Amino acid sequence: MVDNVSPKNEQRNQRNAGNNRPLGMVISKLKPLSSDFYNHFHEKNRACLRQFNAISNAIYNIFRLVEGDQATSTKVQKWLSGVYDELSGNVNTYKDQIDKNVSKLPIEDSSFDGFDYEEFEIRWNHPLTYKLLNIIQTINVLTRQAHQLWLYGHISQQIHDRIILQLLSSLRVAMDSISKILNAENRVNGKYDALPFIQSIKRFKSVELYIASLEPKPDAETEQALKKEETVVQSKTADKAENTVTPVPVVQSKTADKAETSVTPVQVQ
Repeated sequence: MVDNVSPKNEQRNQRNAGNNRPLGMVISKLKPLSSDFYNHFHEKNRACLRQFNAISNAIYNIFRLVEGDQATSTKVQKWLSGVYDELSGNVNTYKDQIDKNVSKLPIEDSSFDGFDYEEFEIRWNHPLTYKLLNIIQTINVLTRQAHQLWLYGHISQQIHDRIILQLLSSLRVAMDSISKILNAENRVNGKYDALPFIQSIKRFKSVELYIASLEPKPDAETEQALKKEETVVQSKTADKAENTVTPVPVVQSKTADKAETSVTPVQVQ
């Protein structure tokens, strides 16, 4: 865990009534290292922070209910890992660029000493939630390093802005996707209801296929119009191909002509 998260995590001594095991809820203190990262989490009354906590709660409850269902558990784990891998790929693209220049920064840098960003309390209690938190921690560090590189003239304002935008927008897209598919705000009596999601994905071979089923399908009238348009296009293509057939010229055989003119008449005796 990187140093922007307090190592003094609090652990709740709750117990799961189903299997009588400690829940192990960890409450970490996440300290923003740049104004960009702080504003991202503070935007709209800490919407991003509340979204993370809702995702964390949803992930825990889903895996708690499918603990004895290996097939369903594997589906969810594979899908979440895919989302994280895509996010990590986007983040690492800019991390590699920053790492090449970060050695140019002064060892003793006080450029951020005047800023005291408010710490956030962030909750997690599952390895797949920590994996997302770890990516968030990396983004936090990169936003600060990008700003430092700009301050010392190692990157332009345009590059700085693009890095910050891509890092934070990639995080937003990933979290929005997870929150939407898990329906993380689905609460009954204040608690996340995981059953609708679990029952839905049981009908599909993968979470990806379940997501595809959620895509809006064209109604019968629209589908018929699309088929008609496709038929017209195919017909025009066929007509065009027929009209553009190059005629093959008939070439008379010079050899045949020569042979015909040089035939020696047979004399009848």
